[in-house]
Amino acid sequence: MSTVTLTTGQRTRGIVACIAATTTVTVTMGISYPFLALTLEHQGVSPLLNGLNASVQMLAVMFLAFLAPRLIRRFGVKRVIAAGMVGMAVALALLPVFPSVWLWFPIRFLLGLSAELAFTAGDVWINQLADERRRGRLIGVAGMFQHGGFGLGPVLLVVLGTETWTALYIGIAIVLIGLIPLSIAGGAQAMLEGDHRARIIHFFTIAPSLMMAGLMFGLIDSATLSLLPVYGLRMGVADGMAELMLTIFVIGSILAQIPIGFLADRVDTRRLMAACTFVTLATIAALPFMVTDPILIYPTLLLMGATIGSFYTIALTAMGRRFRSAQLVGATTSFMFLWAIGSVFGPGISGGAMNALGPVGMPIVGVVFSAIFLGVLLRRISSAPPVVVKEEPDRRAFD
Repeated sequence: MSTVTLTTGQRTRGIVACIAATTTVTVTMGISYPFLALTLEHQGVSPLLNGLNASVQMLAVMFLAFLAPRLIRRFGVKRVIAAGMVGMAVALALLPVFPSVWLWFPIRFLLGLSAELAFTAGDVWINQLADERRRGRLIGVAGMFQHGGFGLGPVLLVVLGTETWTALYIGIAIVLIGLIPLSIAGGAQAMLEGDHRARIIHFFTIAPSLMMAGLMFGLIDSATLSLLPVYGLRMGVADGMAELMLTIFVIGSILAQIPIGFLADRVDTRRLMAACTFVTLATIAALPFMVTDPILIYPTLLLMGATIGSFYTIALTAMGRRFRSAQLVGATTSFMFLWAIGSVFGPGISGGAMNALGPVGMPIVGVVFSAIFLGVLLRRISSAPPVVVKEEPDRRAFD
């Protein structure tokens, strides 16, 4: 357990600092992802090489399982978040200095590693600061701001343009501004005792459905974010609507964060996750029939975004409810590792299915993944009694 008891003021300052800092990270990533893709496109880089250059950022996340626990143990969550943000600023500053796609591979590896280091430490910190009965709502608020940051990034990019490096410099400034709330948070963190190692197999053994949630979230969410506009185009949707589909999906994810967090505080998280997985399955299955409908496509995508986006919020709430101290670090980094694996392979699997089966291949893959996960959840639910939210962590939560 934590060796330092935090006051209400310290917790509040820590919560504000954590949400503010991680939101600046998401805004900057929302700017940089499309900016770098478009810059490489303007340079005449092939789509394959462009995609590989972007994927190296996600590959870097896999190293977090080994790096993040050690850094958090030695320096604490606040300093690790700050180090990740500074690392992002350095990586982004190097990109215009070395405007070569080949040199961008190691630079974007650093960018991805730094960003996810800040996120992972932020997830641990927000769970550490949360009150047991309001944990889900707090994580939902954090998720709303973070998802909103990702959505705001591309909007800023439209205003700033991609003809110069101005947008990138603005992104650097935004993430560095995020260091200010960290500096005024004071001692709003407690020490984390025990074994900080990720021990992925260990956590998959003791909390299989929780760890699988990370893998499935990575697989389904990354494939949707990457290929939804392509799917729309291949189904005959107009260019503008194909781009709008992704916006609607993201809006659904943003709007759902607080309501899902509220529910996570009141019901068994396993059952809530199963309900969201079922709705995800149903909306993905309905997508081929709704995609050309000018009215029904909107609620379908909103619901799909809401339920897929809820996986992360529910899982973080369950992790905080079940694990404490250093075990929370290990569980969080293991979850992030599995999410990264899913994020790396999800677009490739869905893209391959689209090549083999046509556009319908994408929703088929999503339905299969959702059905597998739903089956695992229902089996776990049937073999264990419901978990009641209490002041103390419940070791059965989402096992």
